[in-house]
Amino acid sequence: MTTGRTTLLCSAHFQSWAGIGLTAFLLFFSFTPVGHPFVAFIALVPAILAATQNPTFKIWRTAAFYCSWLLWITQLIWLRHVYPPLGYIGLIFLTSYCALYLFGWLLLVRWIFPSTKGAGILDRCLVLLGIAGAWGTLEWIRGNFLTGFGWLPLSASQESNPVLLSLCSWVGPYGLSALLVMINLGFASWIIRMVRLARATQISKPASTTDWLSRLTPELYLGLSPLLLGFVVFGNNIQSRLDRPIASLSVGIVQTDFDPNAKWDSLRLENHIQTISQLTAQAAKPNGQGQRPDFILWPEAALPLSLNNYRYVQMLTELSQQTDTTLVIGTIDKRSNGYTNGVAVVTSRGIQSPIYAKRHLVPFGEYVPFANVLPLRKVVPIAEDCVAGDSPSLLSITNRMGQTFQAGALVCYEDVFPELAREHALAGADFLIVVTNDAWYGREAGAYQHAAHSALLAASTGLPIVRCGNAGWSGSINATGLSQAITQSGQPNDTIYFAGYGITGPIIAKPKDLPQTPWVQYGDWAIVLGTAFAALAMLRRRQQSK
Repeated sequence: MTTGRTTLLCSAHFQSWAGIGLTAFLLFFSFTPVGHPFVAFIALVPAILAATQNPTFKIWRTAAFYCSWLLWITQLIWLRHVYPPLGYIGLIFLTSYCALYLFGWLLLVRWIFPSTKGAGILDRCLVLLGIAGAWGTLEWIRGNFLTGFGWLPLSASQESNPVLLSLCSWVGPYGLSALLVMINLGFASWIIRMVRLARATQISKPASTTDWLSRLTPELYLGLSPLLLGFVVFGNNIQSRLDRPIASLSVGIVQTDFDPNAKWDSLRLENHIQTISQLTAQAAKPNGQGQRPDFILWPEAALPLSLNNYRYVQMLTELSQQTDTTLVIGTIDKRSNGYTNGVAVVTSRGIQSPIYAKRHLVPFGEYVPFANVLPLRKVVPIAEDCVAGDSPSLLSITNRMGQTFQAGALVCYEDVFPELAREHALAGADFLIVVTNDAWYGREAGAYQHAAHSALLAASTGLPIVRCGNAGWSGSINATGLSQAITQSGQPNDTIYFAGYGITGPIIAKPKDLPQTPWVQYGDWAIVLGTAFAALAMLRRRQQSK
């Protein structure tokens, strides 16, 4: 008896660690730049199958937490480059916090999913909808609770898959994550059913087991429904833009590749001004077809100078005059209550109003929480907190044909928060601009991961995006989420890490008569519905356990 019990425990240990570990491995390879979007369709299947073996909760909890933590450490390993060596502290605490959400979802799977054995069709489908809805709810909480850290939702794995991305126009990024989980649950349910049928056939071989009706798996069809819907919505989104007037812009992008710490060194300021001015002048020149960019985009806080500096504003105005091109720059703006991290439009007439101020600041990056009660400024190198903006403040930009567009600006980390882009769309933006400084991430996966969030925003809002980083991913993303990066020599396989310039476009602005996407109109309604399904599934399981 003791030997048999030990064997069962060893088997439970192996199945739990193997199933959850393989899921963590597949999740890692679901995301750019090392993965493929199709891997996300099956990444959760091993853990779901392992849960059906009913391992003890003690074994399952241990495997779930440590595999989840290891996954997030590998995903966010670039954090070690931020304010070294403080980045290592952030790596430990932030990854353990993010792991709690995947850990909680895996506990829910272990508790609820095995109860589908022998249950009716409606109960089984409710469990699938509830578990998928719970994932979306947990991602939404992670993106909003304690100022939010919505980095790498599962939907970000689809940044190169415009068909699935199109579903964001209805359900948003978090809703797409829930639908991806539903696909995984459908495949897992089908595998379980096929295994049970195979075992039944080996034992008795009754004729009914080979009948095609016994092989029907409603959960599989429910799980595959997002794929079918993706093609329908994608085709409809493309069709809705046909035969509508097109207005476009061509954009010059300046990528400086300044060291994020050395950029604030006053001894290097003159050299940095000269570098960015030269790159801007080069970007403004006509290309081989004689075309010139409608505006030139600079990265986040391109130079460590404030717009209340008269000489700096004069230099910007003269540069716009000399190049005969509008500049859209990431900049610092001094206001009555402090400094803002923002985006400004500069023409030959000077700084244009309004100036966008970043609304969602980075804790320990742009401000120090609880600095008035805790001595955190002694360890965090922030002498003065930034001040958050309070409105979308759309920027007016006119192309060389005299057409004026309204641009919604997002600064760096803001493109991780879908609601900010939604507010720009509701305010009437024709396209979005993202300026960032991805040099903090090193030359690893961080810049690619960050750009994937912009693809989600484009697909959700139906607004194209032009993106400029100090170092990292710069380029354009069309309204379907399909992206085109600027590389060192303009070739797709060349590095995104370089100092130079590039031209992207045409950026096709949202047609004026095109309705807002359902997600822009109604927000995260899918998460509300998913939360309701999750609550019903848990209530059902609780009643079963009595």
